[in-house]
Amino acid sequence: MSRKTPSQEKEKTSNPPENIPVARLEGFHVLQSARVRAIMSWIPGLLMLLVIADWLVGAGTFSRDVFRMTGVLTVALVVLAIQVLFESVPQVLETILRRELIEQVPEGSETPFNEYLNQFQAALRSRVQWIAAGLCAAGGLFATYPLQYYMQAHQFPYGWSGMVLYYFGGQAAVVDPVLGLIIGLLAWRVGVIAYFIGLIGERFNLKIQPSHSDRCGGFRPVGNLGFNLAAIILIPSIFLAVWGFITTFFKDPALQIYVALWGGLFRQMLVLLACLSLFIFFQPLYKIHLGMEKNAETIRAELDGLSSEIEKLSYTLRSQAVTVSPQEGEETLKSIEFMKKVYGENSQIPTWPFDWKTVLSFSSAQVVPILSLVGTSGPVVDLVKGILLQSAK
Repeated sequence: MSRKTPSQEKEKTSNPPENIPVARLEGFHVLQSARVRAIMSWIPGLLMLLVIADWLVGAGTFSRDVFRMTGVLTVALVVLAIQVLFESVPQVLETILRRELIEQVPEGSETPFNEYLNQFQAALRSRVQWIAAGLCAAGGLFATYPLQYYMQAHQFPYGWSGMVLYYFGGQAAVVDPVLGLIIGLLAWRVGVIAYFIGLIGERFNLKIQPSHSDRCGGFRPVGNLGFNLAAIILIPSIFLAVWGFITTFFKDPALQIYVALWGGLFRQMLVLLACLSLFIFFQPLYKIHLGMEKNAETIRAELDGLSSEIEKLSYTLRSQAVTVSPQEGEETLKSIEFMKKVYGENSQIPTWPFDWKTVLSFSSAQVVPILSLVGTSGPVVDLVKGILLQSAK
């Protein structure tokens, strides 16, 4: 068996092996197909053009129906937020590796991070996604006017020919289940991303960088990813919050159809989305927090050892100040000052991958849904009506 020369050993050490995860991330995509990624990037613009074209042609399917128009624009914003999320995932994973925020196994063996990436990609391609897509498509169909009317009146508003025209003609309501199908496929991937981001905190030993400039121990990109996940839920939450408020307090005859058919559904979905946004923001980041807290305990133990050493040197100076030479004393003082500086720069150990700015941004986005839920509750509505009646008198 041939023996490797020192130059070959050096080359092996300096060049990363083929299974280093960074190389794998170059081909990592949430959506594997480049064509699908391109189509997805077109969807927000195409939806905007759909509304503009509808207004120019004069059909009025979307442009004259404020509810449907804002619904289509909301879908466009959600798809845009999802696209940003999908593009951010490989970048964040690469940042984690580049900053060495997780411990790696010795070179030459299959890294746990490669196994993690394999499982991540397998989950993204799982056939279970079609179940989620089917459920969302059914939800999109259920939200259309004829089915909502049937839930109230126990009969459809049109005959068979009218139903065909409603879904495939001027109203183009067939778009709703199609959008539901697309959103279901995207929602599956969003859920997978949330799960595997949290899995980093469970599976790997995290390495906090207390003096990192992002004030989150180097993990701020992960926190931003969590906020991006929540934003996908908050956008439709704000849409439902605004329309829940409108259908409660504005008595425009043109809006009565929404009050009768969707008013209750708005509140139910708003409660669901408000809870979901909290869960999808905190659940994966809490697991990262636990991993950071575990590493923080190790750092605190190191700082305690450093503090003990500072105290030992200080005691030596106090007790032997008469016998220690000035030169030795100066060296000891310099050592104490140096260790104090190291202690001070590392004493503030971040244990969350976000700071108060992120929390404030998330809380601010939650204000509109919460105010809508509180403002449209029965007691508050009765109170507002009483005040208005008293003012009218």
